[in-house]
Amino acid sequence: MNPSLLIALPLLIAFLIPLFAKLHKKLPNILVLFSTLINVVITFSLFNAVMKQPLVVKLGNWNIPYGINLYIDKLALVSLIIISVLTFLIAIFNLRNIGELDQSKFNSMFLLAFAGINGIVLTGDIFNLFVFIEIAAIATYVLATMKRKDSYQAAFKYIVMGSIASVFLLIAIGFTYSSIGSLNMAVIARSAAQLNPSLLRVITLLLLVGIGIEAEMFPMNLWIPEVYSKSYVGVTAFLSGVLSVAGIYAMLRVYFTIFGNSGLYIYLTLIGAITLILGEFIAYQQDNIKKMLAYSSIAQMGLVISVISLNSIGSMQAGLFQLLNHSILKVLLFISAGFMTYAVGSNKIKDLAGLGKKMPIAGLGFSIGALGIMGIPFLNGFVSKMMILQNTLGLEKYFITGLILLATLIEVAYYLKVVQTLYFKENVLKVKQLFPCIIPIGVLSLTAFYLGIFPQSVLNILNQVSSQILDNSNYIISILGGI
Repeated sequence: MNPSLLIALPLLIAFLIPLFAKLHKKLPNILVLFSTLINVVITFSLFNAVMKQPLVVKLGNWNIPYGINLYIDKLALVSLIIISVLTFLIAIFNLRNIGELDQSKFNSMFLLAFAGINGIVLTGDIFNLFVFIEIAAIATYVLATMKRKDSYQAAFKYIVMGSIASVFLLIAIGFTYSSIGSLNMAVIARSAAQLNPSLLRVITLLLLVGIGIEAEMFPMNLWIPEVYSKSYVGVTAFLSGVLSVAGIYAMLRVYFTIFGNSGLYIYLTLIGAITLILGEFIAYQQDNIKKMLAYSSIAQMGLVISVISLNSIGSMQAGLFQLLNHSILKVLLFISAGFMTYAVGSNKIKDLAGLGKKMPIAGLGFSIGALGIMGIPFLNGFVSKMMILQNTLGLEKYFITGLILLATLIEVAYYLKVVQTLYFKENVLKVKQLFPCIIPIGVLSLTAFYLGIFPQSVLNILNQVSSQILDNSNYIISILGGI
């Protein structure tokens, strides 16, 4: 199938939803489910071809580098699989849980954000990277405001931070185009070594700010706690589990494919470490379950960034596996927590007392997610945490190893506090009886166990992805050939 459908199909249906909503109010939900399912099918249909060689799609039959191209290699494929499957599961969750929202508006924005995220992964043009980031950002701005009026202030912070990031990103693209004369990523990658070192440092630092808002990097992540705590839970799961994957993907493309200069990675290591520690310490202090998960998400992104910046195949593989595990577990945590907070009408951790018994499916889902994040054996988080520790020790990055161990201890403290509240305290609030969405909770929980027991099935692919990321010559040759 044509990979451009991964962008075109959700984009088309997003604009058609208001029309179908006039025919029947349930049609928007069905269309979203259909669109996300088709994207899963298309993504997996590309698997065998991409594993053999990267796919290059010329849009409008314009020759590269004059025209725009889409590009799918193993990194893009893995990212698309994570994004499409998690978005489909979130769409299933949304079927039963967006009754209080404007379904036509919500579903249109949801698919528009999905199309933008797919575009971030697929594009081979740095200006179109900016365009797709803006599409995803504008759609998520709207999604963040849809639950209630007190979400407006949080969404405004998000808009302000996003606008600042957009300006930095656009300035970086302008400097790049004026210096190299092309917006094609492969052409830029081929010519980046000829740039003035000072100019290269300015461009990459600008890009770091521009992309950092999607990758949840400090200090561009200041919008996250308020938005996550006040938005509809399907939106927070989407932002944490899906948009963050696109942010890390864009970071990898910029820092390893386009500007592959190992001297720049110290910035990523430093910012990743700051993000990790600040996120964990602030998460520990929260009494709001959604804010706690928001800061935990920030910390996990810091961990991923600091590990992949160590610039070895092993550390890259460990970082990517941690990213995959984070996405699975955070969506599981947000969905499970969403059921419980809605049932008691409160986001306070103390008000969730006893819900592990009264809402066993949601309680079990949250517990599995929490144990996975902590790195308990037989769950996926344990494997990636051990890989990270082994690689940091092997590379003699003892400071990073120490920070990761400290962060893990803090995680254990605040997640066990919640699990203890769920199962060992009594609830004094009236609990609404809800029928939980078994499919997303069940699929995500089973996946966490599967990857914890049989991780090699994924690690073999991630090893190939890591090798490809650290050698950008394949990217350049695949797109430009002998040009």
